[in-house]
Amino acid sequence: MAYTAADIATLKAALLTIAERGAAEVEINGRRVRYIDINKLQELIEVAEAEVNSELYGGSLPISFSQVDD
Repeated sequence: MAYTAADIATLKAALLTIAERGAAEVEINGRRVRYIDINKLQELIEVAEAEVNSELYGGSLPISFSQVDD
């Protein structure tokens, strides 16, 4: 799933809603999910942030090492 910065903002706003009301509904990529567990929502935010950051900063580029002969 490709998350965006707007999705992260939506998820973070949902955290505040859960704190105020006890539950929050979030719609991302056409899917609507109801959250009541702040910990699960925080885990999703971490996954989304990691995905967005890897796309922005190249954190998921493959690493290769040249062969060294002794």
